[in-house]
Amino acid sequence: MNNTALQTIVKRNLPALSGEPIIFNAAKNIFLSQGYISAAGNMYYKAIRISDRLVVFYELGQGYKYTFLNGIKLFAFDGQKATLIAQKYWGSSNWVIFNEYFAREQSILMLKGFLEGQLKLQGAHVSDQEVMAYSRTLIEETQRKRLA
Repeated sequence: MNNTALQTIVKRNLPALSGEPIIFNAAKNIFLSQGYISAAGNMYYKAIRISDRLVVFYELGQGYKYTFLNGIKLFAFDGQKATLIAQKYWGSSNWVIFNEYFAREQSILMLKGFLEGQLKLQGAHVSDQEVMAYSRTLIEETQRKRLA
């Protein structure tokens, strides 16, 4: 899948973007929305990682000194439609400085929670270690370079 195909998929299938222009940052292997600047002078934007099955959606804020992780949304992607499966937000009193490792681990835990809920609904029993390993694999797929 090439850069243009990924951009088309992201633009068409992520309702949270609402047609916002996006760019691909090849150095960081991530899509970025245009963003906006608040009255306080902070920039807010979205960063997106995508695989064939998942979309990880970071909501970021750039202050004068730090980049903050304001929230994460996980979407399941079936090749045609993205469906929100998990989300987590940090409030202004509980802010988190953005760190790629922390964001990835939070995404893994969010996906693990979703999968555990689905397994419970189906009455299936899978070990905690297997669910965690599978969640890690799926999130790591969103971080692999996909450019031709």
